[in-house]
Amino acid sequence: MTEYRAGHVSIIGKPNVGKSTLLNQLIDQKISIVSRKPQTTRFNINGIKNSTHYQIIYVDTPGLQLNPKYSLNRYMNKEVTNSLVYVDVILFVVEALNWNKFDENVLKILNNVKDKKIFLVINKIDKLKNKDDLLGNINDISNQIGFEEIIPISALRRKNIEKLESLVGKNLPASEPFYPREQITDRNERFFAAEFVREKLIERLNKEVPHQLSVTIDDFKDSKNIIHINACIWVEKQGQKNIVIGKDGKVLKEIGINARKELENLYDKKVNLKTWVKIKSKWFDSKTILKEFGYS
Repeated sequence: MTEYRAGHVSIIGKPNVGKSTLLNQLIDQKISIVSRKPQTTRFNINGIKNSTHYQIIYVDTPGLQLNPKYSLNRYMNKEVTNSLVYVDVILFVVEALNWNKFDENVLKILNNVKDKKIFLVINKIDKLKNKDDLLGNINDISNQIGFEEIIPISALRRKNIEKLESLVGKNLPASEPFYPREQITDRNERFFAAEFVREKLIERLNKEVPHQLSVTIDDFKDSKNIIHINACIWVEKQGQKNIVIGKDGKVLKEIGINARKELENLYDKKVNLKTWVKIKSKWFDSKTILKEFGYS
């Protein structure tokens, strides 16, 4: 009889290598917000994958930053290092043929990690014009640290996702499951309401104010047929508030519609979403305000 296995797996790497896309693919559901903008992920998020023989708790982490300047960035880096303490396996995600100083920064941390199995996951192989170049890339990276496994993947195209999951499952310790079989994450519904609104803000505003945006949920009421959500969008200054609202409220309305649709898919229920925009100067560099916003 096959021994049941369960454990935690940290997904780490520099910003914008596809960690959140990978998590969503591994658990077959979107729980981590995704954008082309670096530093989209700000919190550790557990995604739980159950099978007949194992339960894998994947931990999506923020992109590890080099010399973080603000309290928010330092918080995000701390989320990464904290995730390495209790996990059994580490997935070091890099982008094929795009190794740089930010990857080196992650590698420095991994060199100090003891008694953990580390997989090198080379993402975005679907973008390679010449697949033969990948072999040299793998050799260059693997010479720097001893990896338990090396797996080229395309998270976006689901290439080698099943293979990666199987290898992870086999490397977990024998254990009873940590969570009920039907549970897919450790985060609550209010968390996802805030994150999905923030995702739509990032998508719509792109280069204008994404890093100066945060979202909190003032009210969340789940009735029989509909969920009522009051969300507050926080910005740093008046000019940013004007951008988020847009002329005649057009931008804010569009963001609200897109977020509502995403949340209705997630909750499988009608959502009534109301949004407000408020100002808190330099909130991203204040430890006190960050705690108020849930960064703790």
